[in-house]
Amino acid sequence: MKLYYTAGACSLNSHILLCETGIPFTTEAVDLKNKKTASGKNFLDITVRGQVPTLQFDDGSVLTENIAIAQYIADKAPEKKLLAPVGEMQRYQTIAWFNYIATEVHKLFGAIFFPVSEIAAEAAINNLLNKFSYIDSVLAKTPYISGDHFTIADAYLFVVSRWSKMIPNLPSYPAFEQFIERVKNRPAVKAAIAQEEGDNI
Repeated sequence: MKLYYTAGACSLNSHILLCETGIPFTTEAVDLKNKKTASGKNFLDITVRGQVPTLQFDDGSVLTENIAIAQYIADKAPEKKLLAPVGEMQRYQTIAWFNYIATEVHKLFGAIFFPVSEIAAEAAINNLLNKFSYIDSVLAKTPYISGDHFTIADAYLFVVSRWSKMIPNLPSYPAFEQFIERVKNRPAVKAAIAQEEGDNI
């Protein structure tokens, strides 16, 4: 299978998870502005949604959306415990955190990256800092966001946390910062970042 990604985008989440599992895969960078892949293909011919991450299988079919791809990858390598088995409450707690990050954190960065006004951007930053404070309070009690084991939610939280450099005068969140360092030092995370930062498109 092949992962289509854009460096700096949330597709890094899928890239990290694939590296964590050891499942064979290839990658191809995408220029989202022009909808072109590194090999010159029209990305819209691969997925009409035109967004990353996109996972393409050997038969040409594709899977899109972060939450769907994350669950698929985790379920392909259950021994890695990136997501608890179906029926176990821990699975749904992890998915709940994944969705919280998507709807309450990731979404706010959009208002910062593409502000409709200064007032809207400032409101988004203030709201985001409140979310960070909450996350910091949770991580003060546990090494990972949904417990004591690295999961799909941790990969996603790490990815969106990298965008916080866009926030001026960011306060200190000790537990959150320790979490970021902990995840950053995972071999799979290092491998995914090294490849993406080494590719240019």
